[in-house]
Amino acid sequence: MQDDGQPVHGEIRLPSGHPLYGQIRLSGLTEADLTLLRRIQPHILPYMKDVTRTFYSQITDINELRDMIMAHSTLERLQSTLERHVSEMFNGLIDHAYIMKRIKIAEMHRQIGLETKWYIGAFQTLQNELTAILYIHIGEEARRIEAILAVNRILSLELQLVVQAYEERSRMEREQSYQEVKEELKGSVSQLSGELARLTTDTNETILQFTRKGLEMKDKIALTTQSATKTQDKAHRGMERMVQFSDGIRDIDLNAQEMQSQITELKNTALRIRSIVGAVKEIADQTGLLALNASIEAARAGEQGAGFAIVAKEVSKLAAHTKDTVADIEELMGNSTLATNAVVHRIRLVKDNVAAVHEQADGTKEAFGDIVRQAVQSVQELERFMAQMQSLQAMTDNIVQATNEVAASAERLNETALHL
Repeated sequence: MQDDGQPVHGEIRLPSGHPLYGQIRLSGLTEADLTLLRRIQPHILPYMKDVTRTFYSQITDINELRDMIMAHSTLERLQSTLERHVSEMFNGLIDHAYIMKRIKIAEMHRQIGLETKWYIGAFQTLQNELTAILYIHIGEEARRIEAILAVNRILSLELQLVVQAYEERSRMEREQSYQEVKEELKGSVSQLSGELARLTTDTNETILQFTRKGLEMKDKIALTTQSATKTQDKAHRGMERMVQFSDGIRDIDLNAQEMQSQITELKNTALRIRSIVGAVKEIADQTGLLALNASIEAARAGEQGAGFAIVAKEVSKLAAHTKDTVADIEELMGNSTLATNAVVHRIRLVKDNVAAVHEQADGTKEAFGDIVRQAVQSVQELERFMAQMQSLQAMTDNIVQATNEVAASAERLNETALHL
């Protein structure tokens, strides 16, 4: 290996306590390595264009990377940038400007969408090219190995800086995304909490109105149930009275039938009496005729027939009186017959009326039975509805409790969102 004969010393020029010291120490990179890199720089620089050309020819073989390069830059510009970048690696100086340039380049590649895997793969290509150059220009194996190790260490530091910049940018983007999501979440949670609070208030108000209406309806149902129960009781009493009335009508009908039988018997008795009266009248007529004949015979007998004439006269009076009595009886019997016929007619009318009333009573009793059954059914329906209203009231109470729990959860959620 040749050098320019002048003493050249590598230097790590960073503030005391700089966080990069730990990475440099872990990589094994020393100022002696930087001195060695400075010394071999003249052997590397003539190959820079070939190195960058080979580097980008391999990259552009990958369609995704070629499209990315064409969309954001040109090959000539990228090759020129890479030449400066690699040359600075052999300047033998690591300072703040050196680090910031690497971070800036990493940021540029990050912005165009180059993934870390491609960057690491590209570094391997660069390492291979530089190692090949060292094999050409450093013949002594020990010095060649020392130079290759120095190149590997500076490339490792370069790669660490790039990956660190990538990770830091990813962390910042994640943090920014997290903050954006957090703010969006806080806004959404706050909005949701507000909507839940309004919904809870509206729900509670609706439930309160429903509860008031339910209580009013419950009271009305209770009154209606009481009224229906009273109606049921009245219907029962009316039913009992109709049964009594129907029984009374039935008794009247039975009595009318019995009276009709008795009047029929009375008519038959009157007919027999009329027959007897006829016989008595006939006897009276014959007695009168006999008395007349006796009077005639007594007149013929003279004094001897005087006593017989008196008897005949008395018999004649008796016959006349009997005829008068029979006439009175016939008149009375006629009147009795007329009265009996009238009574029979009235009884028939009464029976007809009783039958009609009995039929109406049966219909009314049946109607009362329907009323009683409907009243019982109405009371049962009202009682079931009352039970449903009580169940609905219990469900409403559960909804109120659940709504209050939702409101409390929304408040806790809002407080949690505010403390994110």
